[in-house]
Amino acid sequence: MDIQTTDMNASSAKKGAIIRTPDQRLRVFVSSTLKEMAEERSAAREAIQGLRLAAVMFELGARPHAAQDLYRAYLEQSHIFIGIYGEQYGWVAPGESISGLEEEYDIAGGKPKLVYIKKPASNREPRLAQMLARIRDRDKISYKYFSTVEELKELIEADLALLLTERFELSEHGRNLMTEERTQTIESMRKRERTNLPTRSPTELIGRAAEVEKARHLLLEKTRLLTLTGPGGSGKTRLAVEVAQTLIESFDRVHYVDLASISDPALVPDALARVLEIREIGAASAEELVIGRLSDSNSLLVLDNFEQVSGASPFVVKLLEACPKTKVLVTSRVSLRIRGEIELPTPPLLIPEPGTSLTPRDPGEQGAVELFCERARAVKPDFSLTAENAGIITEICRRLDGLPLAIELAAPRVRLLSAEALLNRLERRLPLLSGGPHDLPDRQKTMRNTIA
Repeated sequence: MDIQTTDMNASSAKKGAIIRTPDQRLRVFVSSTLKEMAEERSAAREAIQGLRLAAVMFELGARPHAAQDLYRAYLEQSHIFIGIYGEQYGWVAPGESISGLEEEYDIAGGKPKLVYIKKPASNREPRLAQMLARIRDRDKISYKYFSTVEELKELIEADLALLLTERFELSEHGRNLMTEERTQTIESMRKRERTNLPTRSPTELIGRAAEVEKARHLLLEKTRLLTLTGPGGSGKTRLAVEVAQTLIESFDRVHYVDLASISDPALVPDALARVLEIREIGAASAEELVIGRLSDSNSLLVLDNFEQVSGASPFVVKLLEACPKTKVLVTSRVSLRIRGEIELPTPPLLIPEPGTSLTPRDPGEQGAVELFCERARAVKPDFSLTAENAGIITEICRRLDGLPLAIELAAPRVRLLSAEALLNRLERRLPLLSGGPHDLPDRQKTMRNTIA
């Protein structure tokens, strides 16, 4: 080593830089029952070592110490925690209230965690099922399922690689290299882990700022059950999704359940179980599994299109009683009529009074006209609100009762019709109000379907 290199190393040391020896690699602790998951542990070790990381496993070291002291020391010196779970909860030592398996998870603390669950597992022990429910709901950990050791190995390899990439990019050095677009992408990925809400519509929600704010306030401060009511086409679903999107940071999880395809109230717990990704097979009913999963969960449930399964109201009551941290946002044409419910009607969009000047316009006072113009410009970019057509457009919105869906279906007709001709055609509204966007549900592509 020359003098210049020595001086550089000395300089780095003085600046507080950490110089590690080549053997000090990132350490990954693997937690699981030993005999039951022997093959899976071997696959995990291969995946970790394949990335040139160090696998820290209970059975790999000499053990002149008590088992509990050993895995505590191993965990303390590890950087990443991997939990692999099957059917067994593990041994509970005398004088202890939880198994070593659960204690390993708990004392891992704030270390990055990757959790994998084997399926099927028809004989999963109840205490392990409770532990997994707690991991998912209270600790905000998203876990993955696997069926074979090969699948587990691939999952671990991919997840570790992604974890290391994100950790680098979020480090002080990495942040300097990240673009704003990349930061937003990672944040979006994190939000998707916490909710299955439909992605925000590419079109702006118009004329509903007051309703969004009121619903937010009610759910955060006043009630655990809020029902948005209104006729078909009034925009209940869009409003509920917007409200829920603004509340993602206020809950551990936000679950969206679309009940449009269900007519049997008895199937509502099954629909919710699918959204919660409950795959346990056993004697417990879907209702019991859902309540068990949400019993200690700070979650918001969005139950959309509840009017056709109104007989499931007792299930909602039972869920709210058994899950004190869970809140429910419902959309329905009628209220559930149960105690504790607050009903928030979804009114038509505001329409200016006849003779009102629309320039300059206040969107809060003419939401219906603004929505019409926005949707018209989507098909005819040069469309604009003028002194000549303002009265006609206002009358079109009035004929459509200010219903957002009706306006969304009518406005694109300006591609072929003048505003005056469109108004005349509205004498027979239902045949005209059709041909909605292809990405809408069938029930929202025509007003006739919505009414049906």
